[in-house]
Amino acid sequence: MGEDERTNGYLKIMDLYSSPSGLPSAIDIFNNRLVLLAPGSVTGESIGMTKAGRSERLRNLAERLIADEAIEEALGRKPVVTIFKPNSLAKNLFEKDPEKRAIFHEYICNLHRNTLLELRQPSRQGYDVHYTDVALFDRGPHDDIFWSYALEDAGLINSARRERALEIAGWSTKEKLVDMVFGINVPPARALEREKKRGEGFGNVMNPEFLPVLEESYMGAEREERIRKGLASNLERGEITAEDYKEQTKDFLVQCPYVSVNGEDFKTVNSNKFFYPLKGQLLYNHGVSEELEHLAENK
Repeated sequence: MGEDERTNGYLKIMDLYSSPSGLPSAIDIFNNRLVLLAPGSVTGESIGMTKAGRSERLRNLAERLIADEAIEEALGRKPVVTIFKPNSLAKNLFEKDPEKRAIFHEYICNLHRNTLLELRQPSRQGYDVHYTDVALFDRGPHDDIFWSYALEDAGLINSARRERALEIAGWSTKEKLVDMVFGINVPPARALEREKKRGEGFGNVMNPEFLPVLEESYMGAEREERIRKGLASNLERGEITAEDYKEQTKDFLVQCPYVSVNGEDFKTVNSNKFFYPLKGQLLYNHGVSEELEHLAENK
């Protein structure tokens, strides 16, 4: 937050609800309304290394979805796309005290969980409701899982607090509250270089010691996806059964479609990796099934 977003040196909490990075909650205090999922909606989550370009890619994705003619034709109107960044509440309101890192992390896990549940609540008479066709999360429950393992590996939380955080995040992932995950990563050295360009020093997490630990945690998702693709190929060739596939992937940390994105690739390449899978899923949800196969070829 810049100085123009502070009053007498203090953060204006209301400004968090008008931030271009995303809403901190589906209870939109700034506009005095509730944000709920529309029928046929898609919920996407972007996870990955800090300074990999998550926020920029999500804003670009939102712009492309809203401007897409095929989506407008399928819905009979332009789609409504909403970006959420619930952890902005934690990052802006509370210090990342190393002694209280477990509480801080658990609070973030609950923020993501609560926002996903808010989106699914039945509307109540007397409140203004804003229905969204696409809900994009700049970090969410899947990201919480990989952070939980990294924080424990780095000695910042103990195993008991890790399990508590994993339980909270797991409720949302197992209930399939997220439809699609985009994992965008850059090497730790690149992340630190980008941070340095912003003129910011090292922090409790953004430092040369922790980032390699975080990267290794995220690589777990990449390894899972490679295995999943191999098993899917085996299934398609009839070398394994659907039951075999289900059994061998049942303990994967990501239980929904995962899109791997290299944060050092050209922006246009990465823009397409975000756009086509989500567009295809949204069209499929609205009965345009042939589009999903076509768009899958362009991932």
